[in-house]
Amino acid sequence: MNPYCKGIIQQMDLAVDSVIKLMDTLSDEDLLNKPNAEKWSIGELLAHMSVIGKADFLIGLGASEEELDQYYEETAPQMSLKSIASTLTGNYAYLRNGMAEMEEKDLQQVTTSFFGAVHSRYEWLLDTQAHFYHHRGQLHAILVHVLKREPNVQLFE
Repeated sequence: MNPYCKGIIQQMDLAVDSVIKLMDTLSDEDLLNKPNAEKWSIGELLAHMSVIGKADFLIGLGASEEELDQYYEETAPQMSLKSIASTLTGNYAYLRNGMAEMEEKDLQQVTTSFFGAVHSRYEWLLDTQAHFYHHRGQLHAILVHVLKREPNVQLFE
């Protein structure tokens, strides 16, 4: 694997592991908690996080909006912690394996997403990391500020 991608993947490994540990502090009933009427429930947030790895990888490969819609429909986890965790780890493994197979020329290839963003595949990986970290921060804030729980999960090295 490209050494720069390897570093990002190592940080993503930690992020995915920390989300699983944050999930371990929850019950299936907590998934229904909706901290704000305008925002996702905890379960909806986690379900979204569980598909990011593969979805963002597919976007970086140039998948169409229709292909992404089909992926989301086929991949949506059941609303349970066990199902979400399984979906998260499986889709993250897809990203990890896909990045491991890319050579330098693949990483430098520029693609345009169906929504108009233009990035190299390396930049898509950076976006995926930022996207996942953003939602991990939301999840942590909900646990601390809404559920009033201190999860004691390490978020960074």
